Amino acid sequence: MQRNEIKFKLDNSNLIKFKNETKLFSAYPQRRVFSIYFDTIDYKDFIDSEEGTVPRKKIRLRYYNSFYENLNDDKKIKGSIELKKTLDFHREKKSIKIFDTLKNSITVCKNFLNQKRYPVCAITYQRNYYKSYSGIRITVDKNIQYYKINRYHQLILNNFENENIIEMKIEDINKNYSFETDFLSAYRVRFSKYCEAVKKIKIII
Repeated sequence: MQRNEIKFKLDNSNLIKFKNETKLFSAYPQRRVFSIYFDTIDYKDFIDSEEGTVPRKKIRLRYYNSFYENLNDDKKIKGSIELKKTLDFHREKKSIKIFDTLKNSITVCKNFLNQKRYPVCAITYQRNYYKSYSGIRITVDKNIQYYKINRYHQLILNNFENENIIEMKIEDINKNYSFETDFLSAYRVRFSKYCEAVKKIKIII
């Protein structure tokens, strides 16, 4: 699937203004997102993202509405292994659905694409799904929390995000979405939750 994603960072008051001005309506029930990010032993994916290298990629395990403090947990999760690629003019995402124990899912991710990877950090947040009247899909991520993974594969809450991250998912790049983006233009950011977690947790010093 190809699409463009535009990201913005808003505090709570500006988020309310944006929602009122663009008349967003709910497109899907809100849910808690849980993601575990994987990288090479020398953090190649993190470095590529920070330097803006293209093509670049991120690999994560994602599931919803469940939280486990230990990655060796034998409880089953329903989610997906996701590969996100950033190319010159668009992004691609491939997903593999999974229904397995968290422990086994972690093992699959470690060897995904035949490249040895390791769980680096975990991120959880509340996601709200909206649609504008012009048809653009918008997600709002709140209460973002960053977790460090210790040597026992336990999750330790380490840091958090004070503001909300808004993402516009644009699949028709020829369509004019100026109404939605005019208000947000001053708040546009280049933002990666994974990279922000690595920096805030101080995984790389």
